[in-house]
Amino acid sequence: MIVDYLDYQKLHTGDGSDPDPATAFVPATPSPPATPFFARSAVDSLSGTSASFLMSTSPLRSTAVPPAFKPMTISPQRRTSRYADLLERPAMNAREQELVGALAESEQRDEMRKDTMIKMQAGVVLAGMYVDQAHSQLQAAEERKTQKKGRRKMGDGKAKWFTSDAFIEMCVQDDQRREEEAAGKEGRRGEREARAVELAEWKKKNDVIRERNEVKKQVFEADKAAWEAEKDVAKAAKRRPGWGKPKWKDYGPGKLMPQPKKLVEDEEDESEEGEGNESAAGMEED
Repeated sequence: MIVDYLDYQKLHTGDGSDPDPATAFVPATPSPPATPFFARSAVDSLSGTSASFLMSTSPLRSTAVPPAFKPMTISPQRRTSRYADLLERPAMNAREQELVGALAESEQRDEMRKDTMIKMQAGVVLAGMYVDQAHSQLQAAEERKTQKKGRRKMGDGKAKWFTSDAFIEMCVQDDQRREEEAAGKEGRRGEREARAVELAEWKKKNDVIRERNEVKKQVFEADKAAWEAEKDVAKAAKRRPGWGKPKWKDYGPGKLMPQPKKLVEDEEDESEEGEGNESAAGMEED
């Protein structure tokens, strides 16, 4: 440790001697501090252990398991000092008073260290629980990926006995899987075609509703303009308008039909010309 510390000091201050002002080189920008030798030694030592994957830049795999943490049993914190009798005993002289103060200070430091150790160990235990869950999820994801790629009967590089029951069963299962996938694709194709027809009908009906609403909107705008003119005349004559202000809801605007539900396997673009249950009104009541 002493040698490491001296090496660390040399990395920052050179050889320890005072540099000559005339020959000293002053860099234009401060260089980043060098990595301490003992830190490099720790990294090199870790690279030779089962935790070497922590030093690698490669993506983590489920086979890389960090070292297990073994929690230690920590006794409960005391509410009273174990040396309460000594601390409460009156000091007979200045020397005893100093020893009592030192004992009280030592007890306080010990309790602070124990509290810090409890918090650190609790944090490590919680981090371990998180790592275990992340590891299980990573392993499950790798297994799903392997199942998708490893469907070939001869793709694992192992010798096969073609007349064995295991290989025949594998062939039967593979044929069943292919038939199920083909039937599933055919069923999904039929569902997509049916949904395409349903979407076409939905768009057609909503277009009709929009056209009717556009006609009603024109009538509403004309009535609203007439009412505005009547309001100005009534204001000049200091009377009330001859009729009430027209409201869009009184013209019976149609509501667009809801969009058909999207299939789980549907890979089409989610953006459609219709906006679901929006009202074609789009206008604010004055």
